[in-house]
Amino acid sequence: MNNMKIQVNKNQQENNFKKHVCNIIEIAKQKAKIGIDRFYYSIPRGQGFSHWGLIDKVEEETEGSVYGGYKCIQDGEIKFSIRD
Repeated sequence: MNNMKIQVNKNQQENNFKKHVCNIIEIAKQKAKIGIDRFYYSIPRGQGFSHWGLIDKVEEETEGSVYGGYKCIQDGEIKFSIRD
């Protein structure tokens, strides 16, 4: 039984990670549509994944058109920028 609980938790963490990636990409699309080239996203805490991994996955999924500032993390938020 314990293995099942661990598996469920791991699946939930993966689902949460994917949800955050999709949310960031959707925000980027909306911002780009109205001509805004940067935005902030609150760092998810206690989710079982790092914000560095989140930044990397967003950059990978958008082929680098949306990127997170590794040095622009402040007040618990990640600054994302959108390339033209």
